[in-house]
Amino acid sequence: MRAFVMAAGYGKRLGALGEEIPKPLLPLGGVPLICFALEKLASIGVKEAAVNLHHGAEKIRSAMDDYAHGVHIQYFQEPEILGTAGGLKNAEAFLSEKDEPFFVINADAPCGADLKAALAHHQKGDFLATLILRRSPEAQKYGVLEFDEAGRLRKYLNASAPGMPQGALHQAMFTGLSIMSPGMLSHIPAGVASDISTQIYPWLMENDARIGAVLSDSYWMDVGTPSRYLQANMDVMSGSLAPDFFWPPKGFLLIEGPSIKWGEGNIQPPVLIGPDVVIKKDAKAGPFTTIMAGATLGNNAEARESIVFPGGMIDENSILERCIVGPDALASFCGGTVKEMVILRNREQAKLCDS
Repeated sequence: MRAFVMAAGYGKRLGALGEEIPKPLLPLGGVPLICFALEKLASIGVKEAAVNLHHGAEKIRSAMDDYAHGVHIQYFQEPEILGTAGGLKNAEAFLSEKDEPFFVINADAPCGADLKAALAHHQKGDFLATLILRRSPEAQKYGVLEFDEAGRLRKYLNASAPGMPQGALHQAMFTGLSIMSPGMLSHIPAGVASDISTQIYPWLMENDARIGAVLSDSYWMDVGTPSRYLQANMDVMSGSLAPDFFWPPKGFLLIEGPSIKWGEGNIQPPVLIGPDVVIKKDAKAGPFTTIMAGATLGNNAEARESIVFPGGMIDENSILERCIVGPDALASFCGGTVKEMVILRNREQAKLCDS
């Protein structure tokens, strides 16, 4: 089977962090986000995937090359971003070549859903597309969808399918994960930007297209904002998010259990620590902190529920709580405590937010 991995977004909600690092390459538990998608696909037998590119295209292509995590990658460059539907249409020849269903997955939303079960439901129901949904108190924020007892989608946002549903209706939100039959692509206009959620699915619903729905209670996270990105890293350490591959990655060590000495400083687990990390005198790392290769905690510095990127440094006597220190950035706060901040090169700072 084949798949389509959406990786062309601007990452605007990440602010300056997304400008410096393309969202698909943000490390989650030390592993680029896009690798979670590719590993998940490989685990169910997907051998080939289309990856659309726009923002940070060359960085992503260089990092992943044409073969990664058991998946052959064909890139589809978008000089002008085509949106979630237009990007699919742009890869139509590749996705429809084998005349079989294909998976659609976001590069920035790790999910534990059972893709094989979703595919079986899709094929059994002869659906044009099958959406993987989840129950969530955030459903109103993302958009409420409704499906019936037969696993057919009956309502997509404000659009409803004609006819009577089979049994009771259930509400949930869309995870962005789906299975599509090649015929789905014929309903997307060519050569223009289009959005699948606001333009394509509502029209299909109102025209009685067969759209399936599968409910998953597995882990899912939209890692599109700094605070959600930070939370996802903590979820990997806690075990709430279980990767579809061996973790932690080579060169990293997950430290669990009681507090321990590390160099001249201390670690309060859980802490994920990369190679060549320096923890100076009386510095403290953790709990729920990721410290990547070559990062430094200065004398008496502290990092709690935080991420320190490669080459990042927390200056002496500076205490960080729920912060992100970017690549080669210096976090220096003259002995003060700072909460919920993103600190990047040239001391650029932004409030950690979830907008």
